[in-house]
Amino acid sequence: MISVQVSAFEQKDLEWFIMLNNCEKCDLSEANLEGIDLQQANLIGSSLRKAKLSKSSLHQANLREVSLVGADLKEADLREAKFINANLVGANLRRVDLRGADLSGANLSNTNLVGADLRESVLVGADLSGANLLGTKLEKAQLDEAILRDANLSQTILYRALIRNADLTNSNFEGAKLIETDLTNTNMRNAKISRKQLCRVKTSLGTINPGCPEKFK
Repeated sequence: MISVQVSAFEQKDLEWFIMLNNCEKCDLSEANLEGIDLQQANLIGSSLRKAKLSKSSLHQANLREVSLVGADLKEADLREAKFINANLVGANLRRVDLRGADLSGANLSNTNLVGADLRESVLVGADLSGANLLGTKLEKAQLDEAILRDANLSQTILYRALIRNADLTNSNFEGAKLIETDLTNTNMRNAKISRKQLCRVKTSLGTINPGCPEKFK
């Protein structure tokens, strides 16, 4: 039996969603859905502003064009979920599992992604300006045309990531490692990074540190 606290959302929308795991363009703002199994849920176009979803499972859920502004998704299972064009401004995504998730075109500005797992995720055209990605796992992530202005990428591992035609202006890579990553046509003006952090990294000017040791990671 699911126990859910009510607040600012539409009760009829919540009841429909809990019954069917399917509720397009519903208002679930501020709903408490912590720790609930919502695998493969369909929430296209719904509002989950300031919703509580920490430790919930949204594995393979469809959250296309959903509003999760200010929502708490800490430690949630978001593997292979679809967040295409979703709005997650200011959301708490600390230690979430986003492996294989599609966040193309999503607005993730000023989000907390500390310790998140973004391996093999798709963030093409996503806005991550001002986001805190401290210690995130970004192996094989796709970040082409993403905006990462003023983002904190400290202590991240970017192994074979694609970050082409992106904006990394003023981003912080302190303690990070970029290995076999593609930065072709990416703007890194005033980024906090040094050449010794790069290993076989592809840029518009050629490959940087092509002879770095295999144990670089």
